[in-house]
Amino acid sequence: MLLKPKILLYIITVAVLIAAVVWEYYMQQWLSYQPNGGANVMRVDLFVIWPVVITLVAISLFKIFRKEDA
Repeated sequence: MLLKPKILLYIITVAVLIAAVVWEYYMQQWLSYQPNGGANVMRVDLFVIWPVVITLVAISLFKIFRKEDA
């Protein structure tokens, strides 16, 4: 059974959203164990995670609200 590309996009978007929330939860826990509550930690992971999440959500919303040319 082949999935439609639109359904596959939605599945990937939801999976990435869940993964980003779980990653952020564990990063906050890790930061709490660092000296000064992680004040000196530079979060470069955010430069990758959030652009991917925002792009996937934007594309999914575009696909949902786009009028089909039939």
